[in-house]
Amino acid sequence: MSDVQPNVTPPGIGWQPVYLKKSRGAGFWVAVGFAIFFFLCTFLLFTLFIGSLVLSKAFVTSDTGKKQVAETVIEGSGEDKIAIISIKGILSSESAEGLFIEKPSIVEIAKQQLEQAATDAHVRAVLLEVDSPGGGITASDIIYNNVIKFKTETKKKVVVYMQDIAASGGYYISSAADAIVAHPTTITGSIGVIMPLINVAELINRYGIKDSSIASGNMKEIGSPLKPMTPEENAILKNIIDEMYMQFVKVVSTGRKLDVESVKKIADGRIYTGKQALENGLVDQLGYLEDAIGLSKKLAGLTEATIIRYEKHYGLADIFGLMSSRLIQNNTIKLDISQLQEQANTKPMYLWTGQSSSR
Repeated sequence: MSDVQPNVTPPGIGWQPVYLKKSRGAGFWVAVGFAIFFFLCTFLLFTLFIGSLVLSKAFVTSDTGKKQVAETVIEGSGEDKIAIISIKGILSSESAEGLFIEKPSIVEIAKQQLEQAATDAHVRAVLLEVDSPGGGITASDIIYNNVIKFKTETKKKVVVYMQDIAASGGYYISSAADAIVAHPTTITGSIGVIMPLINVAELINRYGIKDSSIASGNMKEIGSPLKPMTPEENAILKNIIDEMYMQFVKVVSTGRKLDVESVKKIADGRIYTGKQALENGLVDQLGYLEDAIGLSKKLAGLTEATIIRYEKHYGLADIFGLMSSRLIQNNTIKLDISQLQEQANTKPMYLWTGQSSSR
């Protein structure tokens, strides 16, 4: 069918047909606009992703092939350096998965930065900036062990500067330092272990729900939220908690040069202000970042040094990953019995639960 139609003006003297082009409807142009928009968006995202991959390949690497962490100069001058390493948030060995990349865990980040400080002959001391309510027992112990290993192998000093929170696992890793400076408003302590367990057996029985799980032994379902806990099960879990607790006490005893019994008296899980921690021998002094830097210089035998901060610079792929991770976290979660059971069977943690985990 032709897309033009003749002019319907009545014929007259010298009349000839005049054809007018039929106009497109508004719907046609809306469809075309949407098509062009989606094409351009797809093309742009594809271009940015390819570019991010190229940039990641061009990232500066060391002689051993490991990616280097960027250094940002904070203050000072000279060849000698004090490296600031930040340990912030919930301590975990789990990496954060994004759309295109996998963000390293806080354990891996701390390890990489300590390794870089160890191989840099100009770094004379490390200042750990701790702001954490703790987290996993294993994650806390790995970071602690990495700090001890760094000190033993390099003979370099480590100073901890506590910020808002340095509780439970945050204090556990702080115990590895040669000296601890707490901010006047710091909350620390919470020396102890917790295994969060939820039991909804009474609730599900009220609604006639039965757990028909088949287990290979009487203790296979220990800690299940769907069954009442027996005294024997409670005793088994308590022994595990007590063992992990003594591990914590010994770490504090060694790091702070206090006898075990003295540590036990202040390690009942309570939190302390910076001033209270100082009075109980858990920190060496109160102060600010500049005081922690000054103490680091003093322990390293320096009068002047360049203060640097290790930082990870994220590329475009990293940004995509973080965006996708936030989108996933913001989605509505449907909670069923299996998810409830999985969440309730929580591992023991060096964690102060009074601090929100959404930091």
